[in-house]
Amino acid sequence: MGIDAKTVAELRRRTGLPMLKCKEALEAAGGDLALAEENLRKEGHKTIDKLKDREMKEGVVFTAEDKGAVAAVAVLCETDFVARSADVQQFGEMLAKDLLARAPADQGAGDALHGMKLADGKTVKDHLDDLVGKRIRENMKIGAFARFRPQPGGYVGAYVHHNKKIACLVELEGKDVASRAPAKELAKDLGMQIAFHSQLLALDPKELDPAWVAKEREIFVAQVQDMPEAKRAQIAEGKLAKRLKEVVLLDQPFLKDDKVSVKQRVEAVAKQAETSLRVRRFARVGAGA
Repeated sequence: MGIDAKTVAELRRRTGLPMLKCKEALEAAGGDLALAEENLRKEGHKTIDKLKDREMKEGVVFTAEDKGAVAAVAVLCETDFVARSADVQQFGEMLAKDLLARAPADQGAGDALHGMKLADGKTVKDHLDDLVGKRIRENMKIGAFARFRPQPGGYVGAYVHHNKKIACLVELEGKDVASRAPAKELAKDLGMQIAFHSQLLALDPKELDPAWVAKEREIFVAQVQDMPEAKRAQIAEGKLAKRLKEVVLLDQPFLKDDKVSVKQRVEAVAKQAETSLRVRRFARVGAGA
């Protein structure tokens, strides 16, 4: 039977699928627009079920800024080709922008965003289902996200790596920090440092989980059992101290000058900018990195 071009166009408007796909669906449904749409939706969900266990090793991180607030979110896909596609780029940019006003928390995993409504009225999950089931035909999900709003007088800086697979947010707290060039430069430098240290767990040693520290100590004690007994404890504690420097930002050697720690660099910048200054928090959002 002949299918009216206007009906095909309407189905395309509702589903976002190619004209030929819509025409085929209408023909299979005997020209019934509602049935064709229903069948396409079912087909999309079948596609999602088939793809949901496939690995997502690629992706892109999107960022947005507004009135000092900064948001970053990772969109994960199976291939770099899809990650760079217009559909994914448009979705990621909209998601990052809407996170500034609608994020359910300041940091978290992508699943927490599924119920969040975007500017177009659809939820994040609606968009994911549409992209996976109807458009890109690849497994896809939201990775980590972060949204920081600075305290009065503070500043949030963002560093995005050149491959757009890592974004780091750093919030500085202090008096008139947002108007101090050295403080802004510090935020950028720290963002770069965080990007190159994927094992970071905490800003300060006090933030580390005591159970995690105890387990690390246990591992290092086991490693030195073949050494002289009198030196075992000292060597194990030395190994633990080195490990803590790998996971605690303030204790790390500063990336641009490893003769000083990050903490010492922050103190030096505060003195240079003639203001109170401290790092309040940080976040590292990665996509396939």
